[in-house]
Amino acid sequence: MSIVYNKTPLLRQIFPGNNLPQFFLKYECLQPSGSFKSRGIGNLILKNAIRIQKEGKKIPQVFASSGGNAGFAAATACQRLSLPCTVVVPTATKQRMVEKIKNTGAKVIINGNHWKEADMHLKGKIMDQIDQSSIEPIYVHPFDNPTIWEGHSSMVDEIMETLNEQNVNINNVKGIVCSVGGGGLYNGIIQGLEKYNLATEIPIVGVETTGCHVFNTSMKLGKQVEFEKITSIATSLGTASISRQTFEYAHKYNTKSVVVDDTKVIETCLRYTQDFNMVAEPAMGASLHMAYNVNLLEKALGNKLSPKDVILIIACGGSSNTVQDLEQTLTKLKNKKQEAPTYKFASFDNVNAQTMRKQI
Repeated sequence: MSIVYNKTPLLRQIFPGNNLPQFFLKYECLQPSGSFKSRGIGNLILKNAIRIQKEGKKIPQVFASSGGNAGFAAATACQRLSLPCTVVVPTATKQRMVEKIKNTGAKVIINGNHWKEADMHLKGKIMDQIDQSSIEPIYVHPFDNPTIWEGHSSMVDEIMETLNEQNVNINNVKGIVCSVGGGGLYNGIIQGLEKYNLATEIPIVGVETTGCHVFNTSMKLGKQVEFEKITSIATSLGTASISRQTFEYAHKYNTKSVVVDDTKVIETCLRYTQDFNMVAEPAMGASLHMAYNVNLLEKALGNKLSPKDVILIIACGGSSNTVQDLEQTLTKLKNKKQEAPTYKFASFDNVNAQTMRKQI
């Protein structure tokens, strides 16, 4: 167990319906920051801080950019490790989340209309002013770093341990459902499954909301794309692009992709709160939606599920929403037609990017 993240329970959860598969939820909402990001980001900060302190030449200082949950994960890890931390968030980040980050002792700077602009400000303005003769910066990307994926992969070790303790046959596990934003969580799960030679045996169903479904679009087009604007209310999933590793893993392991409408996800969040007395933000609600709509899950997996089958759902957590927020968002969504995002192809290996605009 790490000093910066918790070992979380994998619990059987009973959802409404008949002849359903067995659902087990991995409760990452019980992490110090309220989301799975404590694993990967905590791992990144801890490993680098230990390395810098062993070298004994400079003082480690953490710099993170985030729409909310990743910055809070960085701040809680730094609070635990007594490290100075600066987090840059865009103007779209809720004031409630800004205050939660500040309450850890971290410095919060608000700049940019979305995460990418906040990240550019962090790297181009804030980190440029560091006295690098005495300070070694630890830069924290929200999802695209192998050390972050390594941290996230630890949940697979815990899952295997719990299934073994409860005598659940791994052959009965027919899928893992997780929400996909930039792909950090997904990459970690894949790497964890690879460790047990299960990456080709257990399919992953990646769930996104309409308006930030960049993973689904990339899979359909066979090219990595970048959205020019995020229109989904699931801001925790609202990254404009996925990591290259995510794109490669998805093709290698035939990952399934489901896109759910914002309104339906919010309704699922509120239903889950009513059923189980726990608040789920939209990023987590996207995955929970599969448990309430098994037909969508079966369609994605391509086969019928029986009561002996097991589905694992990563309850990724998040600290951005209250029940009141969800209710207000639902009202707004019902009164507004959602705008379709535009995208452009991402550029790799020094290939010139072709910019395209298309309604999804």
